[in-house]
Parts: sequence; C-alpha cells; structure tokens
Amino acid sequence: MLKKLFAAILVAILLGGSALAFSWWDNLTQTENETLNIGEGVTLTVSAVAEAPAGKYLVPAGVVLKANDVEEIVLAYNVKLDQTVVSALNLDVQSSNVEIGGDNTYASLVNIDISLASGTVNGSDVLVTVTITLDQPATFEIYSLIANQAITFDLTFTATQA
Repeated sequence: MLKKLFAAILVAILLGGSALAFSWWDNLTQTENETLNIGEGVTLTVSAVAEAPAGKYLVPAGVVLKANDVEEIVLAYNVKLDQTVVSALNLDVQSSNVEIGGDNTYASLVNIDISLASGTVNGSDVLVTVTITLDQPATFEIYSLIANQAITFDLTFTATQA
C-alpha cells in the first residue's frame, strides 16, 4: 500500500512539473505587440580635454610664435558602430559646454573645427578630426587669465538613419 501511495505522489509531481515547465516555455515564445527599432538615434557624448603637448603652449592664432608655441591642438577619434547595419547611418558631431580652466566666461574665444572623413558610418571606422584654436583676446589681462589653461568641452556623436 505504501508503494502505491509513493508511486501516485511521484506521478503527480512529474505531471505537475511537466505542466509547470511547459507553461514557463510557452511564456518565453510570446510575440504579441513587439516593436523593434534598428539603427535609430544612436548618441554618445564624450568629454574632451584639449591641452598642448608637454612643454608647448597654445597661443591665439596670428600672434608671433616663440619656440614652444602652437596655434592649434588636434584631437582624432575613430568612430565605428558596434554592429553592422543594413544601410549606413548619418554621422553628426557637435561640440558643447566649452570651458577654459573650468570657467565658460571666455569660451567664445575657443574655436572648435570638426572634420569628418565620411558623413556616414557603418562597418568601417570613420576618422573624426577636432581642431582647437584660440581667437585673439581683447586685452592682455584676458589672455593672462586663459593662458596655459586646459580647454574642456563635450563632443556629441549622433548616428541616425537617412
């Protein structure tokens, strides 16, 4: 009698477990009301710091250069998608939040020129070159405040469908 009771309990557990496993599997395969957006609105913001190489000084364009002066700082970025998409995405790069030495008072003196090797991005790298220059300040006092200060800014990389 004990063996029959044990067998009945075992059959009930097996049937219950099978029903539970099937219901779990059935929930995994539901596809109602799903929407997939592929390759739309990929955006990445990078904080950048433009500092002259060691021993060099960034000076405004057009001044008389001394031995350790440079008129521009060039940053290069290779941009690629982590997955290849069916059609290439338009690539746009914008700069924002420009500060000199942590202050945006004289940010208007900073010129940021962004050059893209290609206007679209897909399977291969796209070289983005960022050139930073300074305009001539109105007074020597202003130049003294910004001289040899780190220039910081954000670059926002956006890839969108055409």
